[in-house]
Amino acid sequence: MENRTKHLFLTGLCIAHLMAIAPSVFAADEPERNDLPLIEPDVKPVPVDQALIDTENFEIGAFAGVLNIEDFESSFVYGGKLTYHLSESFFFEAGVGFAEAGATSFENLAGNVQVLTDSERDYSYYNISLGYNILPGQAFLTENYGFNTNFYLIGGAGATDFGGDTRFTLNAGAGYQILLTDSLAIHLGVRQHYYQIDVVGAEKTSMNTEISTRLSVFF
Repeated sequence: MENRTKHLFLTGLCIAHLMAIAPSVFAADEPERNDLPLIEPDVKPVPVDQALIDTENFEIGAFAGVLNIEDFESSFVYGGKLTYHLSESFFFEAGVGFAEAGATSFENLAGNVQVLTDSERDYSYYNISLGYNILPGQAFLTENYGFNTNFYLIGGAGATDFGGDTRFTLNAGAGYQILLTDSLAIHLGVRQHYYQIDVVGAEKTSMNTEISTRLSVFF
């Protein structure tokens, strides 16, 4: 009877010992897990050379284009602009432009009749405007080379010298800026100039449309 008790006691100890070491034995036999995906996607980043706006806040440039002077045909226009960037969104622009008005339809029909003298046909304007970049983006020349761009709205006030008088002028328009390098940019823009004039009859609001391109540098 005593031997049976010892036998049962020893059997219980062995079973308890086996149960204690069993988890570690099974864990050692378990194959090592690999969390890597079975198929790795072959995706590589494509380097893109982007022209960034220079750290300087000033931009100066020259422009040329076409100005439709109401009642006086379309004329070649040229000038310059100085821009101060207040932030990434807002900027001030000071501009000056020069053109020469053509003949009116009445002058073309009447022959020798002149509504304005040659000196009075000289057209010039100067203004100060506030611009807002509403749509920054990118334009890609190739899949590996891109340019930063800005689409902006602009408007302001100034004066126009035309027809022997100086006239208060409002302007409004939009433009598209392409940054060729970190200090060189090209602009494509359209602008409307509004002022009161009475050269060809009753006083009216003249709306002159300007389409131009500009090359500018940051400094």
